[in-house]
Amino acid sequence: MSSQKKYPEKQFLEAVGNNIRTLRQKKGMTLEALGVDIGTDKSNMLRIEQGKNVTVLTILKLSTFLEVDAHQLLKVPVQIVMEDMERFVTRKKDKMRKKEKSVKKK
Repeated sequence: MSSQKKYPEKQFLEAVGNNIRTLRQKKGMTLEALGVDIGTDKSNMLRIEQGKNVTVLTILKLSTFLEVDAHQLLKVPVQIVMEDMERFVTRKKDKMRKKEKSVKKK
């Protein structure tokens, strides 16, 4: 199974990051300049553009400084089916349980 099929949430976040990068570059902005505008640093901007997790508040800030509606940043050609999201939620729950167990053992 491909990574994108196995982890559709990553595919979605990467597509959002690509939208942000494309719009930033069209505006002629650097990672550092956009980061300063939204209250973060260059390394966090790079993480966002690479498809790492991004908050709704950050999406709103980015849309303001990129002068687009927030939905334009989130509009991606990624189709996520319910089964994929259920697997995602299960993975997250399993990860949390493992973390809780390791904390209790200490």
